[in-house]
Amino acid sequence: MISMRRIADSKTTLAGFFLTLFLTLHSVFGADLVRYQGVPRGSKIKIDGTSTVHNWTVEGKLIGGYMDVEGEFPADLSVASVPELKSLPVVNVRIPVTSIKSGKRTMDSVMHGAMKKDKHRIISYVLTKMIPSTAKRKTGDPLSYDTEGDLTVAGVKKHIAFPVDLVGHGDGGLRITGKTKVKMTDFGIKPPAPKIALGLIKTGDEVELTFEWITKKRVKK
Repeated sequence: MISMRRIADSKTTLAGFFLTLFLTLHSVFGADLVRYQGVPRGSKIKIDGTSTVHNWTVEGKLIGGYMDVEGEFPADLSVASVPELKSLPVVNVRIPVTSIKSGKRTMDSVMHGAMKKDKHRIISYVLTKMIPSTAKRKTGDPLSYDTEGDLTVAGVKKHIAFPVDLVGHGDGGLRITGKTKVKMTDFGIKPPAPKIALGLIKTGDEVELTFEWITKKRVKK
């Protein structure tokens, strides 16, 4: 028959095992995460395109979402080289389709319709790769990284790659900028040909995306 002492000893041993396991996991995974949260003001996304009549530009000023990083980026840019990342940051960006506008009601209606805004109200982006750029850099220059990620527009997800620059902004936040080109048809979007012009105005398939994302820093425990 098992004695009460042996039961107590086994419970003590088991408790010690779980305590050791917890402390080990905490030391490995328990480092503070820094969240760079998108702020309502200051951000901007611009889409530049072409047509058979003239070039066009639309803009949006709402870029929501966040970037979670183990550690933090140096805000003063005094580092001599772009730092390696301890782990891949968790980046989740969200842009309301209807926040992107031209300033012309008819054009906005055509654009939002082409982007299927009634079914897919959000443009989203998720980071999948981020490594320091090999481009030459001197102290004080932005931190440049080569990135890859999944961009979802009109319900269609496509893997894209583009460089980004990071500089300090405000009280420990970051200003993240980048530029890339995509094709509308890659997202199942038919380049608009407005009916108001009897379909004679044709929009080019390729567009250039330029963004400036303003974030603030918040430490997560």
